[in-house]
Amino acid sequence: MKDNFSTQSSEYARFRPGYPAALFNHCHHFDKAWDCATGNGQIALQLAGRFRHIQATDISENQLKNAQPHPNVHFSLQAAESPDFADASFDLIVVGQAAHWFDFDRFYPEARPVLKPGGLLALVGYSLMRINDAPLEALVDHLYEGVLVKYWNPERQLV
Repeated sequence: MKDNFSTQSSEYARFRPGYPAALFNHCHHFDKAWDCATGNGQIALQLAGRFRHIQATDISENQLKNAQPHPNVHFSLQAAESPDFADASFDLIVVGQAAHWFDFDRFYPEARPVLKPGGLLALVGYSLMRINDAPLEALVDHLYEGVLVKYWNPERQLV
């Protein structure tokens, strides 16, 4: 997994878009969740309202330093591809807008055993904003696809 966000962790925490609460309505059990590649803990904090225990991991110490503490959330420095959890630990494993940085050949074999039977693995992300204003959307598309595209890492294409 690449660490592209440690140098601007405080800005990342301030400007990162959130996720809708309904995203996790598909879970059937709410004991333990793993927010893998948590960044600054946005999803972990959302999960804390529904799950009893959340493990929130990231490879960036700076990202974790910018996370807000919560009594239900345990933050730790761990790579997605080598977690330190017992088998059948989690009702939910969630990766928010980060899976494209993973080594999938290493991640899936590590994630599968730590998920409880019937648990949910959710790789979630978001796309470009839409404003329902054609001229403005054309400008955003040009900026993203015409100007900034050459600065994105190749993995970003998976999003």
